[in-house]
Amino acid sequence: MFSTIRFATLLVLTLWPAIAFSQANGKLQIHFIDVGQGDGAVLISPGGEVVLFDDGVRNNCNLPLSYLQQLGVTKIDYHIASHYHDDHIGCAPEVFQEFPLLKDAIDRGGSSRSSTFQKYLSAVGSHRKGGTPGMKITLDSQSATPVVIQIAALNGDGVQTTNENDLSVAAVVHYGQFDAEIGGDLSGYKSESYEDIESSVAPKVGQIEVYKVHHHGSRYSSNDTWLSKTKPMVAIISASGTIGRNYGHPTPECLERLHNAGVRKTYWTEIGGGAEPEPALDVVGGNIVVEVPSSGNSFAVKYKGGTQVDNYPVWEAGQAPPDAAMTGYAWSKNSKVYHHADCSYVANISAENLERGSSPPAGKTLHKGCPK
Repeated sequence: MFSTIRFATLLVLTLWPAIAFSQANGKLQIHFIDVGQGDGAVLISPGGEVVLFDDGVRNNCNLPLSYLQQLGVTKIDYHIASHYHDDHIGCAPEVFQEFPLLKDAIDRGGSSRSSTFQKYLSAVGSHRKGGTPGMKITLDSQSATPVVIQIAALNGDGVQTTNENDLSVAAVVHYGQFDAEIGGDLSGYKSESYEDIESSVAPKVGQIEVYKVHHHGSRYSSNDTWLSKTKPMVAIISASGTIGRNYGHPTPECLERLHNAGVRKTYWTEIGGGAEPEPALDVVGGNIVVEVPSSGNSFAVKYKGGTQVDNYPVWEAGQAPPDAAMTGYAWSKNSKVYHHADCSYVANISAENLERGSSPPAGKTLHKGCPK
């Protein structure tokens, strides 16, 4: 009897991590959930810790809830609220009712008069913790390759502003050589409503592989300074023309800046109410999933229900960032033509086929009309 009980106990203890962390797969996962015209992303560490960045659009909470359910998520370890608009924290009560918050709910501090903010306060309760520049969250702390989330800036980064978008928390995810930035609705242009926050935050973020495009691709987001400093390889756009308020995102102005900066592809959760996607440069894929293996020197972007996968090396794995690649030549190893490195057609070349050099490649001809 003793042996049977002991064996059963050992079996439960052995299986418990797999049961508790059924959503983990040994890789870093960042799921950019199709929540409509808003934001909601869930990070799952290789060891199964869960961080939610925003939580969806008020009155459309079935979208984040159903997505978390199908992943097998049972709890949220940390929640990071970018700012207090209802398309970013509108589902906090519903989410935490089903998926209990275990640790900290990090936000910009301060307050808001909105009813959505009051419901957020009630939902997070004593877990609320004001963020500070440089604050770090370490996941899988006993692992040889932990995941570190660092708060790069918040509350305007020293710029005087009362605009809620400008006050957004900018968080950077580090895993091996892989880096991603999620910064809510930060602005990059001074206007009657906004201030330029991106330019001062960019050096604190540094070079990244994945950029969750600020403010859903607003005309006031993703300025040239931001893009030249952070050098994103791919960009994620969370927007919708049908779910939530239609603000005409993403805009042609923002997309043009992203394309001109050398972003390989932009991945959209939905077609928004603004610009149309440009073939080969913009992909509409529903829920967008970024996966990074334990080596941290490559990453995959999965979309259209996981049926489509694009693979990329990180910048440190041998590819020059965009500003270093604007001179010289670039080509696909499968093509008969080559391009000047600053030609817009280079962005059409997939990461696995892209080759570069300081001299034209033998046996290939220059693309007609290059550069463009």
